[in-house]
This record gives sequence, C-alpha cells and structure tokens, in this order.
Amino acid sequence: MNQRKTVLILGGGIGGQTAAAGDAPRRHAQRNSSSTVKKNPAAVFRPIGRVEDGVIRVHRDWAPGLDGIEGFSHLIVIYWLDQSHEPELKLHPKGDRRIPALGFLATRTPHRANPIGMTVVRLLKRRGSRLWIEGLDAWPGTPVLDIKPYTRKDSIKKFRIPAWVKLLDQAETDPLRRYAS
Repeated sequence: MNQRKTVLILGGGIGGQTAAAGDAPRRHAQRNSSSTVKKNPAAVFRPIGRVEDGVIRVHRDWAPGLDGIEGFSHLIVIYWLDQSHEPELKLHPKGDRRIPALGFLATRTPHRANPIGMTVVRLLKRRGSRLWIEGLDAWPGTPVLDIKPYTRKDSIKKFRIPAWVKLLDQAETDPLRRYAS
C-alpha cells in the first residue's frame, strides 16, 4: 500500500513536528518534560483518509476495510488535529469568562499536548470509500487515523459532569455539540 504518512516526532519535549508527504511540516507543542519518550524517537501514523465537508474520504487502499460498516448507526472517528497549536495550561472553557480558568485537560479544547481528536458521529450512508457522517468536529483536510463502530459497550450510563458544563450547553444551539444533554 502506498500511503501518505503523517509523522509525529517525539523528543525534546511533549509534542513534536508533523508532516505528511507533500505537506509543509507544522510545529506543535514543545515543552520540556521529564517524561519525554527516548526509546522510540518517532511514531508514524498512516492516515486512512481525510475529512471533507460532511464526508470522510477513506484512501482507496483502505476502502475494503469499510465492508460491513453500513450496518452501524454511529462510528467513533479518531483523527489528528493537524491545525492545533500548543495548549494554554489553564483556560476558560469556550472562552466563557463566567467559568473559572481550568486546566486544559479538564476541557474539550482542540489544542492538546498530543493533538488526537475523537468524536462519535452518526453514519448517514456509505458509498464506496466515502462515509457521509453527521457530528464530526474536525476541519476539512484533517487526517483520519482510525474509524471504529460504536457499540453498546462504548456507552456509559452513569457519569458525572460539573455544573459549568450545563452553563455552556445553554448557549449551544446544535444538540450534537452539547455535553450534558
């Protein structure tokens, strides 16, 4: 399989540099850390596709791996946030100053130490190597790393969320982007 590769170079801090064949490298978070990975200086991700407007276009070589996926109503999409930048360690969720500044790991900001995104989406239809989906919060061109069917075992019945999440949801008009409801 001749695949475009997105390379994450680990070393010199958390994060690294990403590049895909033919793409300009993008600099990501560079923080000094005692937990820097030293055994394996690079991890190579092979994107299976890219995001388009409302569609995931899977690379032709990976298309046979989609067989049977149309039987599922929802999918888990894992993707590389290639347009992300270094996270602020503390921030107001969605910039809402009514909410106290929180650590970025306690929020859903796309700016992460390791910019990996994951979203549960509704599968509308499949045609060949294209998946029409609803609810993906990724930019067009975003590399898709993996797609998994959403099953009952992925659902958590009882969970806890802080009150500030409900405050954010009051302003959200898209029900797929609400956290609490």
